[in-house]
Amino acid sequence: MSDSGDVVWACRLPKAMSSAEKEELKQKVSRANPAAFHAASRYPITKEVEDILEQMSLVATREEYGNDFWQEGSYSCSRCHGRLYCSKDKFHGPCLWPSFRQPVADDVLLTRKVDSYNNYTCEVHEVYCNSCQLFLGHMFEDGKEHGDTHPDARWRHCVLSLSLDFAPSPASSAQ
Repeated sequence: MSDSGDVVWACRLPKAMSSAEKEELKQKVSRANPAAFHAASRYPITKEVEDILEQMSLVATREEYGNDFWQEGSYSCSRCHGRLYCSKDKFHGPCLWPSFRQPVADDVLLTRKVDSYNNYTCEVHEVYCNSCQLFLGHMFEDGKEHGDTHPDARWRHCVLSLSLDFAPSPASSAQ
């Protein structure tokens, strides 16, 4: 938050859309029907496809799994259902999407270094599911600077909500 109380985003926001464009996109993709999102995601993505995927995720999920969702459980790939992240590694990040400090294991992600991304001065990588190559988002080497208070904080995985499915832990779903 800025001194004026305005939200300050550390991530690049998706390209603005008109109400008509949002409604058209809502007809194509949703949490229940992510097929268009999955079809658009190919490794490696282009800037144009990245914009489309971000718009789809924003329209289809709003801020689902974002900074107001703290239920205990795990997050898996919405295409192949491979387990990717755990709620214990989630933190309040600076963008529209959920932020994680690390994946459940090093081998579940495929990463591709990005040379220039939104004028960032830290190291940035595109992040994909290693099993099916679904584009998940980005990881930034600025976790400590952007909300991660863990002693080992380094990377911030900023993950598109539509690329994830959530499964509550047995203890939290019994409550």
